Amino acid sequence: MERAHLLAVFFTLLLAIPAQADQGPLSLQVLPWNGFPAAFSLTFDDGDPSHLDVAVPELDQRGLKGTFFLIANQVQREEEWRKLPASGHEIANHTLDHKHAGELDKEGEKSQVAGAKAVLQKKFGVQVHTFAYPFVEITPGLKEWCQKTHLLARGGGGSDPVMVPSLGPDWMNVPSRTTRTALEPAVYDQWMDEGLKRGGWTVLMIHGLEGTTYGWEPITRVNFNHILDGLKERKVWVGTFRDVGAYYRAQRILEAVVPSGQGGRMTWNWKVPEGFPQGTKLKVKVPSTEGVALELRQGEKVLLPTSEGVYEVLFNKGEFRALPRPDEKASTK
Repeated sequence: MERAHLLAVFFTLLLAIPAQADQGPLSLQVLPWNGFPAAFSLTFDDGDPSHLDVAVPELDQRGLKGTFFLIANQVQREEEWRKLPASGHEIANHTLDHKHAGELDKEGEKSQVAGAKAVLQKKFGVQVHTFAYPFVEITPGLKEWCQKTHLLARGGGGSDPVMVPSLGPDWMNVPSRTTRTALEPAVYDQWMDEGLKRGGWTVLMIHGLEGTTYGWEPITRVNFNHILDGLKERKVWVGTFRDVGAYYRAQRILEAVVPSGQGGRMTWNWKVPEGFPQGTKLKVKVPSTEGVALELRQGEKVLLPTSEGVYEVLFNKGEFRALPRPDEKASTK
């Protein structure tokens, strides 16, 4: 009986050892969509002057940001476009000349993607990170050049117009929904409600707005404002195509990292893709080792959490560490 009792104690202690070793911040959580329940991006094609006259003032009035896909060789009112990045809007690539994909040979595909990016960057003095396919015509050659030179590329509706975290993303063919003249406000409400319900990323492709002289499928100012006010009311993240996409790509990379170390002393390291937007921050939660408060650091900088225990990790650093602070008790939140 005494031997059986000793064996029972031994195996109890043996089983307890892995449980102790597994304690620690192994289940890092990145808050989806910058901590919001869903994300939306408003993208505008072709550099239509109505975007400057209608879209930008309405966006600015509400504190919202948009992405403007410009045709590099057809930019009008250049000085006005030049002011937008300082306000948080995005200047993006819609090729040199907006040609059909079938008109392009291999060299033409390169120039319409990489060449247009170079022209826009020189013209506006900003980094260009994203691309939109004219006529939503996606060929292997165009997609290959996008892969080499851009963070993201916007496509069309496809089989599912909402990008959700459970699906593997195609960064070079991000789905979108297209606004049209004949669509009623109730349709846009349905799109917004679906994106919110599914907790995904919805990209709107917008062309002409009220007052345009050439914009395709123009929508009224009333309908445009209905979309903007609906997004504000739903309290979702309305970010540029670049900013939402960069957050999501960074999230996928960080979540795949296996940290080194054990207990309350862990290190996360990852490779930052070339040309990744500077300043991309991820909101993360890191559970504490039982009874020990943690201190998160990037380099020598100590990261301070919010009252909800959320840290902002600068993705471009490529690393951060969690260290124990034995002099303090861990938060029970």
